[in-house]
Amino acid sequence: MKKIFFVLSFSVLFSNIGRADEGMWLPLLLSQLNEAEMQSMGMQISAEDIYSVNHSSLKDAIVHFGGGCTAEMISSKGLLLTNHHCGYSQIQSHSSVENNLLKNGFWAMNKSEELKNQGLYAEFIRYMEDVTNVVMAGATPEMDEAELELLMKTNIEAHLELMEVKNPDNYSFKIKSFYKGNQYFMFATQRYDDVRLVGAPPSSIGKYGADTDNWMWPRHTGDFSMFRVYADKNNNPAQISDNNVPYAPLKSLTISLAGTKEGDFSMVFGFPGTTDEYLPGSSVEQTLDVINPARIEIRETKLAVLDKKMRADAATRIKYASKYARTSNAYKKWIGQNIGLKETKALDKKRRYEIEFLYNISKDDALWDKYGSLLDELNGLYADLEPYAQARNYFLEVGYYGIESFNYTYRYLQLLRMAKSGAPDEDIEVQAARMSDGVDGFYKNFDSGLDQKVFASLMPLYQANVNSELQPSQVYQVENWSAKADELYGESMFTQADSPERLKELLDKSSEDIVKALESDPLFKLMSDVFGFYGSTIQPQYNAINRDIKANMKTYMRLQMEVMTERTFFPDANSTLRVAYGKVEGYSAKDAVQYQTHTYLDGVIAKYVPGDYEFDLPEKMLDLYESKDYGRYGEGDKMPVCFIASNHTSGGNSGSPAMNGKGELIGLNFDRAWEGTMSDINYDVSRCRNIMVDIRYVLFIVDKFAGAGYLVDEMNIVQ
Repeated sequence: MKKIFFVLSFSVLFSNIGRADEGMWLPLLLSQLNEAEMQSMGMQISAEDIYSVNHSSLKDAIVHFGGGCTAEMISSKGLLLTNHHCGYSQIQSHSSVENNLLKNGFWAMNKSEELKNQGLYAEFIRYMEDVTNVVMAGATPEMDEAELELLMKTNIEAHLELMEVKNPDNYSFKIKSFYKGNQYFMFATQRYDDVRLVGAPPSSIGKYGADTDNWMWPRHTGDFSMFRVYADKNNNPAQISDNNVPYAPLKSLTISLAGTKEGDFSMVFGFPGTTDEYLPGSSVEQTLDVINPARIEIRETKLAVLDKKMRADAATRIKYASKYARTSNAYKKWIGQNIGLKETKALDKKRRYEIEFLYNISKDDALWDKYGSLLDELNGLYADLEPYAQARNYFLEVGYYGIESFNYTYRYLQLLRMAKSGAPDEDIEVQAARMSDGVDGFYKNFDSGLDQKVFASLMPLYQANVNSELQPSQVYQVENWSAKADELYGESMFTQADSPERLKELLDKSSEDIVKALESDPLFKLMSDVFGFYGSTIQPQYNAINRDIKANMKTYMRLQMEVMTERTFFPDANSTLRVAYGKVEGYSAKDAVQYQTHTYLDGVIAKYVPGDYEFDLPEKMLDLYESKDYGRYGEGDKMPVCFIASNHTSGGNSGSPAMNGKGELIGLNFDRAWEGTMSDINYDVSRCRNIMVDIRYVLFIVDKFAGAGYLVDEMNIVQ
């Protein structure tokens, strides 16, 4: 292959040396990669204090909360702190029109009043271990990707089986891929399934600003809730039981009331969900121009339908509060992400980086001959993927996440397949009984009429924007979706007032009756056509192209780490425990706009609109403000509320503890600034900021507002 020589300016050549506060770092590698840097920025503890296998360390206080958020232990009696929005579905599940905990808040004044939560769990990481050699044992250069994947899968399963057998501590084990499949780590975990609601402020505090302020700075939200982890009498995990006792954690965090100021070191410890910092420019361009615009339009359409009904009806507002928040959260993020990618010229940065990468490859004839066309191959694969990615995008956003009845009836498809395949009657009965147990839970928060309007609004978008060859004929042949919705929702057994009773009765019948009822149901039939077409036509092509992309990305990641020697690479987030660090610092959002680092209760009051569902306030909060009754939590006559820092965070970091240089709890991470939501793809320290509620505001609400000072007494607080 002919070698191409690049002429790079000094500024381009060194444009990719990351700032210290970029990255989501594995805690067990901090001593090797980050400790000196962190201490130079103001950290006063050691990497061993953060992560240790042999001694209790900060990692023992960090909790994977329900699998999607982070939490932290804040007392020796199992008290757990996380975000209000992380506990939102539990708060909602205990709410009714007569006893609306979302509106009024909830505080257990003793342990007997704490509320149990089926399905909620707290998971602790006990240790991590590099198992790359185990996973790759037996791999040879001659293996193709399919052979290699099968080998690694076999090795992983065998090692996990071995660990379960050798396990004296009753841990669970999982192995995760890092650096696009170039490295593997095993995590030993302990999961506690008895996690009870202890306290939550009313939504007028915990969700203050609601959707208007979501992803925005300045922020004035008391986004926190409290739970308690329970264990058996030996402190071991146990199912929910009245015989359980509060869990005694290996470590609980010390809480500092000293506050923060501009330039202070800060650190966030948690479970960030997913990032893609090392994508090629062609992928970023596809996200920017194709994927995100479609997602935004679909969710904007759905939110408008929900909002209209929720504003008009209090019962609907309770039913759909959590659903609306989930839908809106990603919608607003994607808008900010696209704006951020454009304004920080992320695509230009990717292109310059790729030129630098190719320049470094070109220095070695052997590397160039083998990998000089790698980026061209990736670009071609992303072009091939685009129509299938768009079809998948619409299927997920409309069929899977958008239309509730589609998502719910899909659960019955497995039962139908079991019945038609001749599965043993006892297996069918077990599956039917399991589904019958979940019927009431679904219909408790389901409005058929509202879902019909969502259906009639979203299906035309699916039909109009997906290539007709990539959607089933049962969709692209429909001429009037409003009339189609009337027909389906009027006739389906899934969308009637007595649907719960009818379905439970059906699930108690023979497999023949179940098959007959499902195959004659019009809504179920359309769902199965849409889902079946996706499974037979879209998914196989999407997965096949993605396998090739994955194999090339693995090579691209390995080569970046090999030839871009001026960089230290952190692994993309994958819901594993990470440390991010930076400083408390403001940012410039746009020309002539400079944001400061802290907000105060003065700003909460300034936004107050009596009776407004986003900016109303409880009377007691107004009284506390007027009297300046802040106790030991205020700064003179000011009450701190939130602050920002340059910690690299993502989804999953919700509820993560923000800690100072001594490892003391100073705040609770809950969001990112809107201008920096592109940080999952392109972290830019000039504008990427994480948003935290000040721990002093949390304690002020618990103590002075809620009168639950006994909870504060459990905590280890330093002034």
